[in-house]
Amino acid sequence: MTRYEKLLVKAENNGIRVKEIDFGDYEECGYYCNNKILINNRLNEKQKHGVLAEELGHHYKTYGDISDQTKLENRKQELVARRHGYTFVLEPLDIVYAMKCGCSNIYEIADFYELTVDEMTNIMDDFKKQYGIGKRFDKYFIAFEPTFAFVKMFNAENVS
Repeated sequence: MTRYEKLLVKAENNGIRVKEIDFGDYEECGYYCNNKILINNRLNEKQKHGVLAEELGHHYKTYGDISDQTKLENRKQELVARRHGYTFVLEPLDIVYAMKCGCSNIYEIADFYELTVDEMTNIMDDFKKQYGIGKRFDKYFIAFEPTFAFVKMFNAENVS
């Protein structure tokens, strides 16, 4: 089962109907309203996965019509929904895992997790905005600036 199919099951288990329809172009877009998500059927599966994750973010985090992005409040809600949608896709420790499995750059990590490079780049940029130059996650310190890196942390009692 692909990551997109797993996310479809998650949506269905939460009472959200997902339908793929022809939007008439190849734009990565979807639409959420009243427990229904529409996804552009012209997208490949990686793109659909990213769109579905974001629309699930809208289900959990936004309210009302936020399509007018000239309004500050709507842009804020869009960011909150997108950020929540990223949690369905990737967490910082997932990147560590991919690198431990042999991935050495953003292209390989995106391929490892069945993501588009654009989506992977957006997620990494969002991590930088949330966590700054770096942050400790579990037993790893993950640096986001100047380049992505991670270091396994040790407890003080283990260091002599």
